[in-house]
Amino acid sequence: MWRRGERLYALLVFGLVVLEALALGALVLVFSGRLWNLWGYPEAQRALWQALFLTGLALAVLSAYILVYHAYTQAREVQDRKAYEDWLSRFTQALFGEGAPPPPPWPRPALQALLSLREMLRGEFAETLEAWLRQAQTPWGRILRSRLASRSARLEALEALAQARLPETLELILPYLRHLDPVLRLAAARAGARVAQGEGLGQLAAALLEADLPRGALLEVLLLLEDRAPPVVERLLRTGALEERWAALEAIGRLRLSTLAQEVLAFLDHPDPELKAAAMRALWRLGHPPWGKEEVLLAALRDEREFLRVHAARLLALLRNDLARRALWKALSDPSFYVRRAAAEGLALMDRELLARAAQKHPDAYGRAMAEQVLREAA
Repeated sequence: MWRRGERLYALLVFGLVVLEALALGALVLVFSGRLWNLWGYPEAQRALWQALFLTGLALAVLSAYILVYHAYTQAREVQDRKAYEDWLSRFTQALFGEGAPPPPPWPRPALQALLSLREMLRGEFAETLEAWLRQAQTPWGRILRSRLASRSARLEALEALAQARLPETLELILPYLRHLDPVLRLAAARAGARVAQGEGLGQLAAALLEADLPRGALLEVLLLLEDRAPPVVERLLRTGALEERWAALEAIGRLRLSTLAQEVLAFLDHPDPELKAAAMRALWRLGHPPWGKEEVLLAALRDEREFLRVHAARLLALLRNDLARRALWKALSDPSFYVRRAAAEGLALMDRELLARAAQKHPDAYGRAMAEQVLREAA
């Protein structure tokens, strides 16, 4: 992000470097000519003095500008902070009925104060703040529509719209989900998740399917939706590619979207191991027993990939039947520490007596040790 005056500072440094390069280039040219007797001594002396003068001038100008710049920015930051606190106090008093806020347009510190309050408050206070933000003559829409706006300005505008949470601003955000810059696409996706409501959730889901975001970014966006997530998650789960479906499955478990548990069960048969593991994690977090998928879990418990065996052992415990007990007893002999741990924790969850018997009589020494360790921790 650029601070005030940093663009001028960068331009000044660039100009001084170019000027110094030209002076040194001329000096090299003149001294090379002097070596070959193409230039006389006076010309070489004059070029040397000119180069020294330009170097001294450049250092003096740069040093003076740095001192002035830091003094100015520090004073301006103190001034902006004071203005921000004053506007924050005014808006807070107005929210509690102690007068009305001054009429817009409001300066930048006032808009920052409004956004800070909007982030903190909910209910009737939030509705009042939204009304004030609609009245304010904010620059964010103009920045996002402009083709000349810098990347940093657009990022700040997207972040401001995300904090404001005005549903009507979604139309300004969605075009950036198709932007060539991946950073702007991610910022737009975050802002869209904070803003979208009602029919806008369908528009956001369609845009996310075309945004080409990595799975971690998609998951973050879905988690930002919170209680508005189900329609978007369902759309990505049914029509998305592997990345979108993985993010949707993870979001179902983390957001506890139990209404989509049946949709998740179908992914236990998926050929992609990452999606299968994500479905297992989602069902385990939901506490939803995988009825009808016992054979799939037993096959996963024999899979060569360790992470599938771990998730299968955890999920089998939710069945709470003899099949699960036998499978977890056998999984205590698995060569993987993490599979044995998951099996022991599963037995502790559904049959503490069987786990105690495993700690004494299991044929595998590592299985006995793991059962004993989980028993001690549970006690």
